[in-house]
Amino acid sequence: MRASMFTGALLTIAVVLVIVVSSALGLQIEQYALAGVLGGAVIGLVADRSPWARLLAFVVGFVAAWVGFVLRAALLPDTDGGRAVAAVITLVICLVAVAIGRGTRLPMWATFVGVRLFSAGYEAGFGAAEPEVATTSMDAATSLLMAVAVGYVVAVLSTGARSASPSRPLATDTTEAVTEKQVTL
Repeated sequence: MRASMFTGALLTIAVVLVIVVSSALGLQIEQYALAGVLGGAVIGLVADRSPWARLLAFVVGFVAAWVGFVLRAALLPDTDGGRAVAAVITLVICLVAVAIGRGTRLPMWATFVGVRLFSAGYEAGFGAAEPEVATTSMDAATSLLMAVAVGYVVAVLSTGARSASPSRPLATDTTEAVTEKQVTL
């Protein structure tokens, strides 16, 4: 419990610092601070695979969503059908990356976090200025990634970069690791 509270406090401080520093330097990251820092924290905290595999999977999803927006602006009609095709392409990119990355064991959920973060962070900007997708998407992506990086680093460092292996789950706080004999599926 103490470790979770400590990590939560550090992440709270990180969000505030991102907002304050961004405002002071005119970086315009404030609107992405909470979602970005906490999205990075999720990637850093979930003890599934190595921190690098989770981060790589996140980046794949993030880029896949970005590709979906570029395709919507460049090739697809601004209709429900166009949005559906872009969504399918985005998810197929994630599925293919996870299938190809089986050797590195990319977690599918982390690709979805990347898709979700970029999609939620950029949808309003895209709708407001669809023809300017090259500029506005780059602004949103760099702002989001800066906030995500802060959350990821804080989360990984606060937990000591622990990760679970398939044969040995992590013991966290006061709970004990569950042995294979205790787990029935």
